[in-house]
Amino acid sequence: MKKFIIIFIFLSCNTNQSNIENIDILPTTTQKIVNNTTTTSTTIFDEEVHYLRLDNFKEAWERTLKDPKGLSEEERELTEYLYSLWTWKGDKWTPENENFYELKVNGQICRRIWSSMGYAWLDELHPVQNIFTDGYVVTERYVCDENSDYGRKSLFGAPFYYQDKWWIYQDYQFSWDQIDCNLPCGTSVQYFATRVLIDLDDDIYLIKLPNN
Repeated sequence: MKKFIIIFIFLSCNTNQSNIENIDILPTTTQKIVNNTTTTSTTIFDEEVHYLRLDNFKEAWERTLKDPKGLSEEERELTEYLYSLWTWKGDKWTPENENFYELKVNGQICRRIWSSMGYAWLDELHPVQNIFTDGYVVTERYVCDENSDYGRKSLFGAPFYYQDKWWIYQDYQFSWDQIDCNLPCGTSVQYFATRVLIDLDDDIYLIKLPNN
């Protein structure tokens, strides 16, 4: 009976040692255990470091923002009038019936979507605050044709009038050399977008204030 107990303890110690070797440990003062259901190993997720990465990236991104575009009173009035026409008025199954269903950017046709979980960070503050924009964070509003030299693109936020032209934001390929980020640094941002000109022959240029 005594021999059996000794063997059992010995096997238990070996099993515990094997499990410890499969743990990936990150230096931290706050740890959260996350079980990996696809393997038998257990990893430790460092929540404090994770949010520090995101905060560092946010601070670095905000340091790179371009100067905001201040709209004149006339530009703001025309932009607000556009929004009154541009706001979705029908059902979500017939987007083709909406005003400004299509916008043309760089010769590429972009079509409105009802709603999207997609969003982008801009390289400048959007000059107009509305339900589609929050500073430099904007939602996806148009999806562009894929058959183009520019590839598949999306348009974000709502159009606005500035210096006799209509503008909107389009996604581009982010590069890490754009920012100077303190370590640790990381991001979960879906898209990054920059201001682009809506083609001058687009119907949006037909918009005039009612008293004009």
